[in-house]
Amino acid sequence: MKLNFTITCLVYGLLVLRSLAEVKSTVRFINNDQLSGQLESLSLDRLVWKSPILEAPTSFFLNSVLDLSLPAEYGMHQATHEALLTLTNGDTISGQLVSVSDEVIELETWFAGTLKFRRVMVKSVVINERPVYLYQGPKGIEDWTVTGNPPAWSYQNAAFISNAVGSVAKDMNLPDACSITFDAAWRGSFGLKLILFSDDLDSDNPSNGYEVSFQQKAIFARSCKTGATLGPGAIAPALQENEKARIEVRSNSKEGTVVVLVNGEVVGAWKDPELGQNKPGRGVHFATINASPVRISQVGVAAWDGVIAKMPEPQPPGGFRQFDFHEDEQLATQEAAEPKENRMILRNGDSIAGEVVGINADIMTIKTKFRDVKVPLEMMKSVALKPVDLERCKRENGDVRAWFPDGSSIVFRLEAFNENTLTGYSQNFGTAEFKMAAFNRIEFNIYDRKLDDLRVMNKW
Repeated sequence: MKLNFTITCLVYGLLVLRSLAEVKSTVRFINNDQLSGQLESLSLDRLVWKSPILEAPTSFFLNSVLDLSLPAEYGMHQATHEALLTLTNGDTISGQLVSVSDEVIELETWFAGTLKFRRVMVKSVVINERPVYLYQGPKGIEDWTVTGNPPAWSYQNAAFISNAVGSVAKDMNLPDACSITFDAAWRGSFGLKLILFSDDLDSDNPSNGYEVSFQQKAIFARSCKTGATLGPGAIAPALQENEKARIEVRSNSKEGTVVVLVNGEVVGAWKDPELGQNKPGRGVHFATINASPVRISQVGVAAWDGVIAKMPEPQPPGGFRQFDFHEDEQLATQEAAEPKENRMILRNGDSIAGEVVGINADIMTIKTKFRDVKVPLEMMKSVALKPVDLERCKRENGDVRAWFPDGSSIVFRLEAFNENTLTGYSQNFGTAEFKMAAFNRIEFNIYDRKLDDLRVMNKW
């Protein structure tokens, strides 16, 4: 009888552990307790949570809930551009630009259809190229190889977070010419290696591929096969001035080229003098090189056409570029002398002054003082909006802040919930129905300042 009871407990325990392993959602309370499980229902004042460790689905008042962490999806679409709207309340929303007028800016999104934003509540519009991604994530760590004991990296809120020196690696089936983009955030001294074209995921120092190392503001590239650097290091001041950056590494394994961009600007380009020595694999590693924590998110892998639109300034022989300390002052004087009103920046660095009069099939028509000019949206970098007196949307009881995996977020008053969608209202865009799968986190009680420290402490 005792043996049967022990076996029953063991089987029940294994079932609970299995259920917990399959769960990717977490509810966190304002006392910092958290509970893994699944959202059953959500109303204006409470949620019902199902968990393997609860006897039955349980109701909790929303005034005691800090946030929900949820499994999220990346929208798949064939658009050639991605427009990022920044609103006056701090929200940032991505989608495809449909129209721009004095009253409304329309954005087509995969998660809520067409959203119409009031012009007076839109602070800026930035346009980014959108490659055809072969990989977007991370969506978990189970299919990655992690070194270290205990593991050097963990997964949280659509991001990898380091807690020791080590690597997290995956076979990406990289094309011969590829682009790898990611958001990096760090505390203390920034120390990270990106290794690409590796054939040994279990090693922090594979013997094939190329390694790009970031050591505070200095960037170096070397061949993993020969161990030799590919040339003088580069300097990216933005990596020392901030504790976060958008980084892109482009490489062509057949030509031996490596190019690094920081926040969209080319800062370094190298050529492998011993190209024949490298026999590339298809794997990618993110590896820490010191104990300072690093957060990696918004990873995108795409093919690269091999074109470098703008080369970085040449490095002096045997060292880094020597920066002119008066350079910023000179640039500021130059920019102040140039008219900025209605001037739009193109991706190649050119600019055009005019007014947007229409958008059709990803082609923007700009009215200039000479003639109408048609420009593909993916060639644009910024859109000049007609100056208006900006307004900020009103705060509403029941407002929540919903986060997307790319780090953007949107605030709305929660109105309805079903298994697959959330309905919300905001003065920014009216009433909209959002796909639940678009969000990896939803925050509640967002205007309670006493909870700010708790949100920041658990940010990553």
